[in-house]
Amino acid sequence: MKSPSLDSFYHIYKKITKLVPAYTEIPELYFIIKACRLKPYGLIFEKNTDKFALHRHWFDEYRSSLKVLKDKKIKIIYNDLSLNKDNISYTDLYCGLSINNIIKISKLIYVCHGKDEDLNQDCVILSMLGIDDYLRTYLYLYGQWQQVSSLLLGFNNLKFIAGNCDIKYFQEIVNKDCKMPCGETKTWLSFLPASKEFMSVMNKQCGVVYSVFNGNNKE
Repeated sequence: MKSPSLDSFYHIYKKITKLVPAYTEIPELYFIIKACRLKPYGLIFEKNTDKFALHRHWFDEYRSSLKVLKDKKIKIIYNDLSLNKDNISYTDLYCGLSINNIIKISKLIYVCHGKDEDLNQDCVILSMLGIDDYLRTYLYLYGQWQQVSSLLLGFNNLKFIAGNCDIKYFQEIVNKDCKMPCGETKTWLSFLPASKEFMSVMNKQCGVVYSVFNGNNKE
């Protein structure tokens, strides 16, 4: 499926994108829709080009959906099987870069780290906000990295990131609803380039991410 660049897409359909946060009274939704590369289902699959239409169903390039319910609450569906993957195009020009190179073109990093309760292996969700204002998210599980939907962070964490894009240092935060296949987690948000103090914390508490910063990740 051919499509214009995502920047052009959001410019053309700016009114549609802004209507959702206005309707829900959740201002962070504008950031979330763009940062997660979401597109309106009705526009892509039903060809509804009405610039004043309220689109309740948005989807990303990893076949996950964000839906606005009638009570204005948000529902996220991971791996939404109702979506035809043949009609979903990938638009990220940097999708082939290694994670440590993605870090170099990013300005914010979110880390959620835990342990698989059965196998005692590291589980990590790593999400970076690029200098182009798009999130790129990776899951480390069973010793391997894979790029995943940024919606996996969970709506409340995405709202938190939206409200803290200008963070000047780093902080450990409460994991609000990140979908991790493990028990207890620790979560951090930091600006990039990362401070020595943040790198020291990663070295002590999340060696997998520390290795990524040093270019030793296995993808």
